[in-house]
Amino acid sequence: MTDRTAPAATKQLRREIASTLRLDAFDAEAYHDRPYLRAALEAGFDVAELATAHDVSKKSIYRAIDRHDLTREQPPRNGTARWLWNAPLDAVPGDD
Repeated sequence: MTDRTAPAATKQLRREIASTLRLDAFDAEAYHDRPYLRAALEAGFDVAELATAHDVSKKSIYRAIDRHDLTREQPPRNGTARWLWNAPLDAVPGDD
């Protein structure tokens, strides 16, 4: 598994985003722009990847999503529900 927080991995993620979205260059402030954010989410980049690429918290990405009225499920704020949200998929038994 690749450590997405390592500087080299972050640069690679930025290149992937720029390439996928056909951008001339990666802009660290682009997550504030609705068309960019929408395109990145639709292309399959998740909130954690965008947060890493833009060097911000996931909360910042969620706030930008809310500000632009984009639809994305958000994690619970506290308690057991938050723990379950953040748990690996195989840690929670259920239907397959």
